[in-house]
Amino acid sequence: MKLEPDLKLAMTLRESPGVYALLIGSGVSRAAGIPTGWEIVLDLICEIAAASKEKPVPDPATWYQSQYGESPDYSRIIDKLATTQTERMNLLRAYFEPTPEEKQEGIKTPTNAHKAISKLVKNGHIRLILTTNFDRLIEQALEEEGITPDVISSDDDLKGALPYVHSKCTVVKLNGDYRDTRIKNTAEELSTYSQSYNSLLDRILDEFGLIVCGWSGEWDTALVQSILRCPNRRFSLFWLTRREPTEEAKRLIDARHGEVITIKSADQFFSELNEKLASLRELDRSVLSTAVAVSAVKRYIVEPQQRIRLSDLFHDELDRVCQELASDRFGTRPDALTREDFQGRIRTYDSLLDQLIAMSAALSHYDTGENSRLLTRCLERLMQFPRQDGLHKLIYLQGYPALLVSYAAGISALAARRFNNLAAVLREPTYRDHVLNKRIPVAFMINTWAVFVEESYTWIPRENAGSESTAVSNYLFDLLRPKLREYAPGNEEYEETFDIFEYLLALNYLELGISETEAPIGRHGWKYGGLRVRFRSLDDSPIADFLRGEIRRGEDSELIRNFFSNDPSRLKEIDQKYHEIIESTTRMWT
Repeated sequence: MKLEPDLKLAMTLRESPGVYALLIGSGVSRAAGIPTGWEIVLDLICEIAAASKEKPVPDPATWYQSQYGESPDYSRIIDKLATTQTERMNLLRAYFEPTPEEKQEGIKTPTNAHKAISKLVKNGHIRLILTTNFDRLIEQALEEEGITPDVISSDDDLKGALPYVHSKCTVVKLNGDYRDTRIKNTAEELSTYSQSYNSLLDRILDEFGLIVCGWSGEWDTALVQSILRCPNRRFSLFWLTRREPTEEAKRLIDARHGEVITIKSADQFFSELNEKLASLRELDRSVLSTAVAVSAVKRYIVEPQQRIRLSDLFHDELDRVCQELASDRFGTRPDALTREDFQGRIRTYDSLLDQLIAMSAALSHYDTGENSRLLTRCLERLMQFPRQDGLHKLIYLQGYPALLVSYAAGISALAARRFNNLAAVLREPTYRDHVLNKRIPVAFMINTWAVFVEESYTWIPRENAGSESTAVSNYLFDLLRPKLREYAPGNEEYEETFDIFEYLLALNYLELGISETEAPIGRHGWKYGGLRVRFRSLDDSPIADFLRGEIRRGEDSELIRNFFSNDPSRLKEIDQKYHEIIESTTRMWT
């Protein structure tokens, strides 16, 4: 299957960090309110005309040429308006440096694109940035990330510059810096580079791939020629554009066998690129370290003297997860939320929680109860939602990490008949509800109906989810199958254990008094509920066999002792009540 270009770029940056250079043009800085060099020239011409009490018609450039007998030249125009270096700086500062009011409004300050690019540099994905812009927004954004770039904006800088192979980040300002009046602006100035600049570009374009954003390729003739004469094709070109590429851009794309990525904005694209790379890093980390972490859990369980290490291991992983959950990646006040956005959020959660799920499942399966409190604390901490306002779908989705861990740990515990660990997952955890202003059982939120509200229940990343009565349960069933294979190896065993767990989750919901008339219904509700029984009746199911076995054990049953006050009749009573709820709720399911 062919990857989409944006995902291909993320994979490429992950697999080959630092081998792509980024070329950014005026389109990236325009969002910050920074004018292009030519716009500055035209504005300065208007100032010259105003000083002469004339109107620069039919257009400023033509007026200037008719008045002075030469094409507009940035340096000569500056000389006409300012004599000293200080005067020149003051003249140009207004175009590039924000006033206090502009700074407060985010004008002429680094955009989200600049900030996201600086994160790409910080994480080692990009270390060479080419820019045709005169402003210093990319340098400012890098410095905010604690990175001091090596900046080359003239031949003088190039002579003393640290070789880019030894630099954390090199910024090459192809047309100069606004503080230097030698910047390139006119068509004539943009048609050539110095020999030293040409040599630098030839090396860069030969050794690096290229990501282009905010540059049309129409005016910078020398840069176009540099790209075209480069013989190397070992790395491709990715051309980011909001609209149909210009003819010059198409020529460059064809010459470098490049790929076009249509974007809504540089801000959105680079922010999402960072999110994709973060998810890929989580996946890499998970693959490499999860097996080691699970092995440590198993080893520490059987060695009582290692109890502190086991606790530290869980707390360290919880710290990492909770820090990410509180980051901007999981904000609850987006400008808009689509089904695709929601599904992306789910997958990000899945990746982030992978190691904690594996550790919790191992502990709940093998521990005999001495360390079950770690499971309770884990769920209680995951239920400390970082955000209480925003979109309901995303606020309640903050319960998804706890839901994942509770399912994985609960099913694993049930497979080993560790009912004390199952109680540590389903019965013991509590959290403070900010609406009720009191602590209530976590069981109130660790069920699919509480986490997925409104139409988000049908937004789960599962084909035909909208037509499934238990889409979220089905998704969790498939997601957790490979993660729990060690604890329930056979497919039939896993399915039965999963169904029994969801059934016990609902009985616990009723036993805790969360509701008298409703309870979360899992996959078993579709399989056995309603007037049309899909497989066989609930009374003739593995769930019923399991419950009858526990009732026969009576007060010797660890399940009844942990969940039903050591009273078999209480289990029968709650089970009957749940039967009625299943019947009434699933009556219309098809």
